[in-house]
Amino acid sequence: MTEQPPRPKQAACLVCRRSKIKCDWMPKRVGLDKALYQLQQAVKRVKSGEARGAEERSLVASLRQLLDDVDASEDAAEHSSRQGSRSNTQEEEGEGEGEGGSTSSGIDDDDDDNDRSMADFVQRTEESLAIDDAENPLQLLARASYFHPSDRRSRNSPQHPKQHDPSSAKQDPESTKVQQFFSQAKVKLDIGEDLDPVDLGLVTMDEAESLFNYFYSKLVHTRWGLSPRVHTAAYARSRSAFLFTTVMAASTLFMPTAGPLSKRLFNHVKMLAQKVVNDKYKSVEIVLAFMTHIPWIFPGDHTMDDETCMYISMATTIAFDLSLHKVLMPMDALESSTTVSKGECLDPRIALAIDGFPDIDPWSEQGQLLLRARERCYISLFVVERGMALARGRPFMIPITRNIKDCDTWHRSPIADEQDGPVASMAVMRRNLDGLFNTVRALCDGSQTSNSDGSLVARSIQSAIERFFDQWLAEWGLMIGLGPERRLPPYVDILVAHTRLSTYGRIINHPTAPVEVRIFFRTAGLSAALNVMRAAIQGESQLQSMPNNTAIMISFAACFALNISAYAPDGSGLAPSIRRLIEEAIAVLDRIGTVTPHRNGLSVLYGKHLRHLLRISGPTKSNRPPKAQRTTPSSSEPMQDTPPALPSSFMDQQMLWPDMVQFSTMSDDQIAQVLNQPGNVFEPSFGSNMSWEDMNNFDWLNWPAFNTN
Repeated sequence: MTEQPPRPKQAACLVCRRSKIKCDWMPKRVGLDKALYQLQQAVKRVKSGEARGAEERSLVASLRQLLDDVDASEDAAEHSSRQGSRSNTQEEEGEGEGEGGSTSSGIDDDDDDNDRSMADFVQRTEESLAIDDAENPLQLLARASYFHPSDRRSRNSPQHPKQHDPSSAKQDPESTKVQQFFSQAKVKLDIGEDLDPVDLGLVTMDEAESLFNYFYSKLVHTRWGLSPRVHTAAYARSRSAFLFTTVMAASTLFMPTAGPLSKRLFNHVKMLAQKVVNDKYKSVEIVLAFMTHIPWIFPGDHTMDDETCMYISMATTIAFDLSLHKVLMPMDALESSTTVSKGECLDPRIALAIDGFPDIDPWSEQGQLLLRARERCYISLFVVERGMALARGRPFMIPITRNIKDCDTWHRSPIADEQDGPVASMAVMRRNLDGLFNTVRALCDGSQTSNSDGSLVARSIQSAIERFFDQWLAEWGLMIGLGPERRLPPYVDILVAHTRLSTYGRIINHPTAPVEVRIFFRTAGLSAALNVMRAAIQGESQLQSMPNNTAIMISFAACFALNISAYAPDGSGLAPSIRRLIEEAIAVLDRIGTVTPHRNGLSVLYGKHLRHLLRISGPTKSNRPPKAQRTTPSSSEPMQDTPPALPSSFMDQQMLWPDMVQFSTMSDDQIAQVLNQPGNVFEPSFGSNMSWEDMNNFDWLNWPAFNTN
């Protein structure tokens, strides 16, 4: 504020004389002072809503435009001067190096620029973030690091002279370090000449293209999450050496002549995985790399020695760090939404910025594909983690977040990939399993009253389970089914049958389940176990790339069926028929595990273990010829494709196999009909004397002590 000149003495004005007040006289404003005063008054009236007509509003709008133009000009001038000073500084430093001086790396300057551009981007995108938009204190602290005073206020205030970020950051390194600590989460890419398999001479780029094409033509149905339109060889190489190498290594496993290359690539994958963990690299592509590597991990010295669970944990941690679990929703749409909380959402622009694409328009084709790849990655991770937990008897780790709750129609998109339907179908099934388990537990707990009917509870549970799977099949069967009969693909068929088996195992093991319920589900559980093995045998030609988790599911089904067959009635062909089906499943596990000389599949070890269980379980009790009286279900059409044609009836089957039934050639319904025949009623001791171990963990591998007396 400039000092005012002394006022000249003069007589009081007439107004002052009448009001008897002291006159605070100021000289009349003229020229620029008058114009500024009028502008100030106009701005005050517009802000208070007392504007005198449209002229003052137009005046204020024009003033805003002028100020914006001035700000833009000043920013451009600052940028050019900063660039000039930086180049001069680099020249001086280059001269200093020649004179023996020390220089700092230009990488630090690039990192500072990236941090500032990220902060500026978030500042522009989220100018009015609310506290309830933060899920946790760390997130709130990270966002608080972007709240800066307005550049315009600091520029116009004489108490706050202009400060340049680069100079201030260099003057206060401690402040810069703290700001980086609380900065927005962003990717850290595992790329570089010391990591890239092409630069290291392991493969050529032409070989990489060929291996990626093989993966998308032969293996993509086995491991969901990758998109051939996004994750090309060139893109994967530019984003993650781990993903780039993992996809190629997976392809070489199933090429008979690629043994040496496969060994080199898998050794490199193992090194990269350790590097990712130690150096804390993180990106969407690294999450995909962990998921892609998990299905074909080589066995260790013990069933728990492989890295599957650790890799799932690492992938989940990175996914949460990068907010993959959040729904992508623009901030303006979120403000008008009353069903989604801010903490569950992420603006698409911020998502792309986190992934390292701040300049890509989220509404462009490239932006849409990248954002959908984000969503596909998390949905696939949910499916993989739930499947691993079900197969290995581990508690679920990934919660059912909002995007999992709303994934029922996710596959219906103009930019959807071919495998988006199957992955969405399994996500829906495994998401809804929690509700089914809660229903079953409630029915079992409610049966503890004295007047409850155990058989009625069993039928209620069976009805709930059948309704659950029937609804899922009605919704997804036509969409993901193959052939004119819309049969489920073998891989999905095994997953569905194993999910049934896991459900029955939970019921049998539930502490409040009545004895009638446990006995009632002996047939249902056995039917599900036989269907798992039947699906594997019939679909062997499409399961050449069978994941380790699927081999575990088949082995569990075999142990389940073998354990229950010990209580089959004497004289029936049920027990030997089950043993024969298990032997056929073992042969499938052996062949798939050695599909190439260097495959080294985990399924081979499980096949050997099942063969050992068959041997030590002793001879079956059903050495006598089967009972003469047997109910014959109606005939059905032969199975297509892989399985051989069925006889016209089960009586014809008895003529072909007088002592047993060929379960591997039957359908689900035919297996259920055989198990429900009067001659196949289990022994009375089945429900009361049978010692049920927890069937949802690896204790089932220690089930050899049955049927030995």
